Amino acid sequence: MKFQHLGTAAAERIPGIFCKCDLCKYARKVGGKEIRTQSQALVDDAVLLDFPGDTYFHFIKEDFDLPSITQLFITHWHSDHFYGEDLAYRMDSYADDNPTHMDVYGSETVKGFYERAFFLEEHYDYSKLTYHALHPGDAVTVTAGNGKEYTVHAFEARHGHHFGDCLFYGLTDGRSSLLYAHDTAYFYDSTWKDMEEAGLKYDYVSLDCTHGLTAMNSDVHMNFADNLRVRDRMVGKGLADSDTIFVSNHFSHHGDASYEQMQAAAVKEGFISSYDGMVTEI
Repeated sequence: MKFQHLGTAAAERIPGIFCKCDLCKYARKVGGKEIRTQSQALVDDAVLLDFPGDTYFHFIKEDFDLPSITQLFITHWHSDHFYGEDLAYRMDSYADDNPTHMDVYGSETVKGFYERAFFLEEHYDYSKLTYHALHPGDAVTVTAGNGKEYTVHAFEARHGHHFGDCLFYGLTDGRSSLLYAHDTAYFYDSTWKDMEEAGLKYDYVSLDCTHGLTAMNSDVHMNFADNLRVRDRMVGKGLADSDTIFVSNHFSHHGDASYEQMQAAAVKEGFISSYDGMVTEI
């Protein structure tokens, strides 16, 4: 299974739009892996995780076949994870000569933002897209454009309004399994239970690390210390083992770490710090 981090930042990106903090000035000066766009990921060039405002940029920069993607999973309704106005441009009135149909999955709350995008366009052409509402604990098996089947489990994220409006996903092709846990604070007990019941042992785990190397705690995001707690609990529950690749992802300029600083801290603990465009074969 091929997994690619198309973007690895929180909403305001790094350097942050309009920001003049030292970290953002450093990122602008150094460039390279210090430049982070809004978080999005791609599985086997066929299954897309999230659809932020930076999707078009990722499409051009990474040169993947976005028009042929048929399976899209949305974690939640914040615009850096779901920018529905661009997704509406998949309608026939905007996209020509594209016979494929896209299935879009997300929470009931995301569905409201999905429908809002078509309302803003004053055009309701659903012939090229179908929305499927998921709830915590649900699982769905899909066939992507590459002909492969994937089973995707939806777990409740500790984020947003805290009533099941935000999800994260476990995905398997029957041989390899990955967990993409963004945006979320340390998981709910109910989420841990759902993860155990899903019965997957993960080969790759990407964890929210918005607060980076700070000691900041919140009920919507994690820092690196929280990532270590999640890793230890996953291993203890048999959801991961010593061969599992653990990755910190979704960074803010408020996280008090450049890419180089984050990577140095991550490696000491057996983690990897993600960067835009990073590809891993799982």
